[in-house]
Amino acid sequence: MSGAVYLDLDGTLLDPGGLLVPDSLRTLDVVRGAGLRPVVLTGRSRWSATAIARTLGIGDVVCELGAVVLVDGTLRLAAPEAVPFPRRALLDALAAMPAQEHEPGTPRMSGLVLRAAASADELTAELHDAGLRGWCAVDNGPSHLPLDDGRPSRVVHVLPSGTDKATGVRIHLQLRDLLPEQCAVVGDSTADLACHEAIPRTIAVRSADDRALAEAARLGLPVTEASGAAGALEAVRSIVAGR
Repeated sequence: MSGAVYLDLDGTLLDPGGLLVPDSLRTLDVVRGAGLRPVVLTGRSRWSATAIARTLGIGDVVCELGAVVLVDGTLRLAAPEAVPFPRRALLDALAAMPAQEHEPGTPRMSGLVLRAAASADELTAELHDAGLRGWCAVDNGPSHLPLDDGRPSRVVHVLPSGTDKATGVRIHLQLRDLLPEQCAVVGDSTADLACHEAIPRTIAVRSADDRALAEAARLGLPVTEASGAAGALEAVRSIVAGR
């Protein structure tokens, strides 16, 4: 294949609620029909992401917000500092913050996923103050669940410093011997849009996340008219038309 399209799952290839809809399949048909490789790009755990990828016939996955990369279904990289990771120490360091585990008991290869009212920068500062300087927090968009006290929250990943979706994409490019100009990224969160540093052709799928829309405007990135899977389909059609 001559290139790749990195596709976020929730809010992009999948509709709200994680639903696979006809436009999800149409999106993949357009990508494959253009001779491009679809790659899952998600914050989901390795096990959740690969299960969805298998259902869609996708072998390459960048998941856990870039900490884990699989090629043809085979694990090629997992952030080494995160296996095993100091889960208890991380939680203890953030105990005073307005944050809680997003998916308690869900297995992951690296780091934590939180629902937080505090910003990613505030959480990172708290970790560093606690001596955990090898770790950082990365925002991955609004959560559909509030904190237990009712405050609205955002999904924040706590990962080894330097880990993010853009890093995972760069590693995948190297593993597949792909050039950035052969590829594109489609996603709806600020974590997806940060991938423009690795792959300039990055398209934002319209969402209700004002931060992502503001970031797309700041970076001068195109934003689809439609949201969810319809937005992903719109994005890949524009990618193929512009080749």
